Amino acid sequence: MDINEILRQVDRYFEENKGEEAETLMCRSLEQAAEEGDEAVQLQLLNELLGYYREVSRKEELERTAERAIALAKRMGLEDTIPYATTLLNVATGYRSCGKLQESMGYYLQVQELYDRLLKPDDMFMAGLKNNMSLLYQEMGDFRAAKERQLEALAIAEKNHAVYELGVTCANLAGSCMGLEEREEAYKYAMRSVKLFQAGNVEDSHYAAALATLGAYFYAGEEYEKALQYYGQAMDIVERNLGRNAYYHRLKEYVEACEKDMAASVRKNAGGTQAKGEDRGGKAAEMRHAGEETAEKGSAGEKSEGTGLRLARDYYETFGRLMIEKEFPAYMGKIAVGLAGRGSDCFGYDDEASRDHDWGPDFCMWVTDETWQEIGEALQQAYEKLPEEFQGYRKAPHKNGRNRRGVIRISDFYRGLVGTDVYSQIDWRSVQDSSLAAAVNGEIFRDEEGIFSAFREALRQGYPEEIRYLKLAESAARYAQTAQYNYPRMHRRGDLLTARMMVWDGIKEAMKLQYYIEGKYPPHDKWLFRGLQESAEGRAAAALLEKIAGGGNSPERDDNLCSGTEESSGNNKAEAGKGAWAGDRENPDAVLRQIEQAGEFFAMEMYRRDLISDTDSYLDAHSEELVYKASLAVKSEKELVKDIARLEFEAFDKVKNEGGRASCQDDWPTFYVMRSSQYLTWNRTMLMQYLYDFYREYHRGHNLIEEKYGRMMESTAPEEYEKIKAHFPELSPEKKQIIEQIVGMQVGWMEEFAENYPALAQNARNIHTTEDNPLDTSYETYLRGELGTYSDKMLELYGRYVVDYARTGRNLTYAIMENSVKMYGYGSVEEANRTGGRGES
Repeated sequence: MDINEILRQVDRYFEENKGEEAETLMCRSLEQAAEEGDEAVQLQLLNELLGYYREVSRKEELERTAERAIALAKRMGLEDTIPYATTLLNVATGYRSCGKLQESMGYYLQVQELYDRLLKPDDMFMAGLKNNMSLLYQEMGDFRAAKERQLEALAIAEKNHAVYELGVTCANLAGSCMGLEEREEAYKYAMRSVKLFQAGNVEDSHYAAALATLGAYFYAGEEYEKALQYYGQAMDIVERNLGRNAYYHRLKEYVEACEKDMAASVRKNAGGTQAKGEDRGGKAAEMRHAGEETAEKGSAGEKSEGTGLRLARDYYETFGRLMIEKEFPAYMGKIAVGLAGRGSDCFGYDDEASRDHDWGPDFCMWVTDETWQEIGEALQQAYEKLPEEFQGYRKAPHKNGRNRRGVIRISDFYRGLVGTDVYSQIDWRSVQDSSLAAAVNGEIFRDEEGIFSAFREALRQGYPEEIRYLKLAESAARYAQTAQYNYPRMHRRGDLLTARMMVWDGIKEAMKLQYYIEGKYPPHDKWLFRGLQESAEGRAAAALLEKIAGGGNSPERDDNLCSGTEESSGNNKAEAGKGAWAGDRENPDAVLRQIEQAGEFFAMEMYRRDLISDTDSYLDAHSEELVYKASLAVKSEKELVKDIARLEFEAFDKVKNEGGRASCQDDWPTFYVMRSSQYLTWNRTMLMQYLYDFYREYHRGHNLIEEKYGRMMESTAPEEYEKIKAHFPELSPEKKQIIEQIVGMQVGWMEEFAENYPALAQNARNIHTTEDNPLDTSYETYLRGELGTYSDKMLELYGRYVVDYARTGRNLTYAIMENSVKMYGYGSVEEANRTGGRGES
C-alpha cells in the first residue's frame, strides 16, 4: 500500500470539494491496512480521519476514531513518544470542536506532559500546543488563560522566526483580547497578523479570523463602513477557501448587521431614532468573538449543525454564564448547562420551518433534586428574566416544550425520556428509540459535577448487546416481509395502494436497520432520513432508499415543495420522490431490483461488522442467527466457553470410531480443559459466531466434530478418507490457501514453544503432518482438520485473530498452554515446564 499516493488522492478530492469520496478512500484504505497488518499506515489514516470528522462536525465518528487511534498507538508501544503525543493532540482538538471541553483539556494536558519531557521549551510543537489550548480556553470563556497561552506561543514563534505561526498566534491573540474587551490590543495583534499573512501571500481561515476581529473592533467603535469592509473581506476568503460553510454564514450575519446599523445611523443623523427591537449591544457582544472562529470551528458546512445549538451556546455565554456567576456563585459547579432533549434544534436539524414553536435563544440547566429544592425556583425566575431576543431571534411559543428548557431536574429529564434516572433500571425492551436518541443528542456546555453527563455517557454506549441483536433481527425481518415479500405479491394482485404502503413501511424499517447496524439510536421518524446523512454508510443507505422512494424512477425535485424549507430532511430532501408512484410512472420491476440492491447492501453491512455469517440479500434469512446471538449476548465470555465445550462434548460423544469408543470420549474433565484453554484466548465475537455455527449445523444433523476427525484422515488414513470425503462440504481453493497460511503460522509458534518448554511439549501431540500415523495425529493435521470445519465468517474472524497475535509479537501456543497449565493448578508455564506438568494433548 502506497500511503503517500493515497494521501495525495485524498488531497485532490478535498481540492475538488469531494469530501465524501476522500472519506471513502481513507476508510477503505484503513480496512486494507488492517488486513495487511500495517499499523503505521492505520495510525496515519486514523489521524487523517480525525481531522476530517472534526472539519465536518461528525461527532460520533470522531469519538469512535479517537478511541481507535489511541488504542492502536498504545498497542504499537508508542506511549512516551512524539507520534503518540501527536495522536493525542488530534484527539484533543477533535473533542474541542465537538464541545467535549473537559475531555479535550484532559488530552491536551497529557500532550503537555509528554512535550515537557521530550521537547525543548522553545520547540515549535510547543507553540502549536499552546495555541490549541488557548482556543479551548476561549471555548470555556476563559479569555485570560487563553491570552496567557497565546503570549507563550508568540514568544516561541518569534524566537524561531516562524512567520506563519506568528500570524496564526497573533490572530488568536486578537480574538482573546476582544473577548477581554481590550480593544486596542486586539487591533494591534489583528493588524500584525494581517500584515504577516499578506506578506506571505496566505489567505486561509486564520487570515479570515484576523480580518473578522478587525471588523468587530470597528463595529464596537460604531465605524460601520470599516467594519463592513473587513467583514466582507473575511467572508470572501472563507467562501473561496472553505465554501459557504457555517463560518461564512456567521460572517454574513455580521455584514448584514453592519449594513442595518449603517442605515440606522443615517436615520439618526437625519433626526430619526433607532428602530425598536434593534439589539446593537447583543450583536456587538457576539461580534467580539468573531475572530475566535477558524476552520476547525466553522468549516463544517451548512449541514454541520442547526442555528439553534449555536444560538443556545452563544446565549448562555452572553447572558446565562454571568447570571449564574453573579446570582448563584455557590452553585456554579452544581449546574449542568447545555441544550439536549426533544426538539429539532437539539439534533442540529432545525431550519426556518422549526422556528414557529419551541425554538429560540434558550438553554437547559440540569440540577439534582437537592439543588432543585435549594435554588430551583429562584434559578428559574432568574432564567426567565434573561432577554427574550438575541442575535435577531426571539423565543417562539412553547407549544410542546413544557419543561424542555430552563431549569430541569436531572431525574425528571431522564425519567421523561427513558423512564428512570437509574441506568440499571432501564427497560430496554419498551423504551422508545426516539427517546433514547433525544437523551444523548445536543451539546453540554458545562458540567463540573458530572452527574448529568455520567448517565448521558452511559447511554451513549448504545444498546445492550442483546437488545441490539433483537432490534437488528426485527428490522431485518420487517424489511423482508414488507418490501421484499409483500410488495411484489400485492402488486401482482393489483392492490397498488397496499403495495406502495408495504414499500414505505420497508423503507422506514431499512432506515432503522442502518441505525442499529451503526450502533445508534434512531430518532423520531421524521428525522430518520436526515440522520442518515451523518455517516458514509448512512448516506449510501439513504441514496439506495431514495431510489426506491422514486418508484423505480429518478426522483424529481420541486424547489417550491413545502415552501422551499428543509423540514423533512434538513438537507433539501423533503421533496425526494415527488411525482413517483403516479400512475404509469411506477416501474415495479425497477423498484423490486432496487429493493433487492438495498437488501444486498444491508446484508453486506451486517456481515462486514461481524453481526451475521453470510450475505443472503433476503434479510429475514438472518433473523434466526441474530435472535440466537441475542440469547448469547447476555452471557459472559467464560459462560460462552463452557457452552461451546459442552456442545462439542455432546457431539464428540456421538462420533463413531472404527476402532471402538475412545477413552477420551468419556473424559469430560480433560476434554473441558483442552478445549476451553483454547477458547479462553478468543474474543467475544469469535465465541458467539462459533457457538452459533456449531449449534446451527448440529441441529441440522451435521456433526462438526465428526467432520473434523474425518478431514484429519486425509493424512492419517488416505484410503478411508477417499470413501467419506463426499460427505463433507468442499473447500474452495481460496479457503484452503487461507487455512494453510494460518496453519503455517501456528506450527511456527508450536515449534518455538517446544524449543523453549521441552518438558511440556513432550505431553503434546507431534507437531508436523509428516509425523502422522493411524494411531497418532499431529498438531498440524489436527489444526488443519479443525479449520476446515469453520464457516467462511468464522475463518475470517479466526484469521484476524491469528494475525493480531503475530502483529503484536505474541505466541498463541503459549497463551493456550498458559490457560491449560493454570487449570491444572500451576502458577505459570515456566513452573509447569520445570515439573513436567501437563499441557495440550
